[in-house]
Amino acid sequence: MRLAGKTLAAETGPSDAEAILQVLAGRRDPFRHIVRRYHRRLYYYAARKMTDDAEAEDLVQKTFVTAFHRLRDFDVRQPLLPWLRGILLNHCRHVWREREREARLRGELLEARRAELELAVPAESGDDRREDALRGCMEGLSPDEREAIRLRFVEELPLEPIGERLGRSGEGVRQFLFRLRVRLNDCVKKKLAVQEGSP
Repeated sequence: MRLAGKTLAAETGPSDAEAILQVLAGRRDPFRHIVRRYHRRLYYYAARKMTDDAEAEDLVQKTFVTAFHRLRDFDVRQPLLPWLRGILLNHCRHVWREREREARLRGELLEARRAELELAVPAESGDDRREDALRGCMEGLSPDEREAIRLRFVEELPLEPIGERLGRSGEGVRQFLFRLRVRLNDCVKKKLAVQEGSP
């Protein structure tokens, strides 16, 4: 019963619109109702997009701070949660961009980019057997995997636009392509080993 009472208490208080209007009138306390009302849902939303729980919590806190300072931009006739999620998603995207930039600065993308070039222009290797093996391995990829390779190497799109099409972050696409590279290299090696062992 006590737990149910706490849940009920968390949902009582002014409506979103009332709380926002009170904050805009100069009162800070009503914003606490918004934080209590949406904290858990925003946290779960962030946790699905970030790999670290503490980072997800930090982004939720930043979301509430941003929302507080931008309340005048919000249309109180609209639902509040989608607006809050939009702010949170922007914070997530900022983190993804920062991670990708830092990875480039550290040179961690060098090996992945070299592998991408190999996948993009296999004919330049001068080895027809390797090209045939790679083509055979590509046929074993899933539609999403082939689409990722097509977008990156045929259309030459950056990682972020590819991520938007595939429902991944730019960093997620980078890791996805890197794992594909490892799988394809292993597959090619096995096919070449079988060919060399054939009479």
